[in-house]
Amino acid sequence: MTALALALRQRSDTLPNQPERHVELERAVALLLRAADCLSAVATEGSLSHPWPHGDAAGVRARYVANCLRELDTFLKGVLNEVAPTRIGQPREHNAANRVERLLSATAPAPTLTTLRMPGVTTDADRLRALGRSRACLWHCHGLVRRADRPEVAWMSAGWCASGSTRLRRYGVGERMAPDGCELAGVAVFYHDLAGRIARR
Repeated sequence: MTALALALRQRSDTLPNQPERHVELERAVALLLRAADCLSAVATEGSLSHPWPHGDAAGVRARYVANCLRELDTFLKGVLNEVAPTRIGQPREHNAANRVERLLSATAPAPTLTTLRMPGVTTDADRLRALGRSRACLWHCHGLVRRADRPEVAWMSAGWCASGSTRLRRYGVGERMAPDGCELAGVAVFYHDLAGRIARR
């Protein structure tokens, strides 16, 4: 268990345990926000703010980051379970990106002209899928990119943006992803913003 999970468990002990749905939603959102805050703190002031290590330590760092990202995904699913619970008799959708896409598209405004002219604009679902691929790459391959996003391209989109850009960072097949503190802090901001928008819908 990472420091992120330990901190959340300690803080969640102070949350009230009431049966009302809106209270459960508040609890779920609070956990996700605190998870994002914990990642931001570790990325800006803690161990993840230091340069990426080499050798065996690099593999340990990669799995640590992957585990932090997995925990954020788990807490996001907790929010989705409260906002849009699975109906009785229907199979549960475990893919957070698909669930967010359906949930937000139902209340999203019509596409703007800018969006229509920029097919590369990243949606929330696109970024969540990229985070899922990044998480798997960090955990199973220690960050070594072995598969592209699609057969026709030679790169994989990461779940974080390159410095000074609003586009997701791309790594070529054979490159090693090693997200720095600023990039991971950006992931925390993304989850923080997403939690608020889902809860307000």
